[in-house]
Amino acid sequence: MKRDMNLALAILKTLEENKSSHLSEFDIEAALKNAFDVSNRGVGYQLNLLADANLVRSMGSDWRLTWDGHEFLKSAAPNTFEDT
Repeated sequence: MKRDMNLALAILKTLEENKSSHLSEFDIEAALKNAFDVSNRGVGYQLNLLADANLVRSMGSDWRLTWDGHEFLKSAAPNTFEDT
């Protein structure tokens, strides 16, 4: 499976923009289902890659954005990952 930077960025934005401080993988998939074919794109795989980069952290069955994740989103330019 490949890293999908557009999906990864969408996951980070979903976590940041949500009213809750953490979301389950199911909630993230539901939030992204209109923009991505999440059933075949491996949201779980992307979350684990984001965790490897210290951008998100697992809280049991839920995920939350880390300080580094917030900083990454703050510094990411609009459309940074389009066409990658």
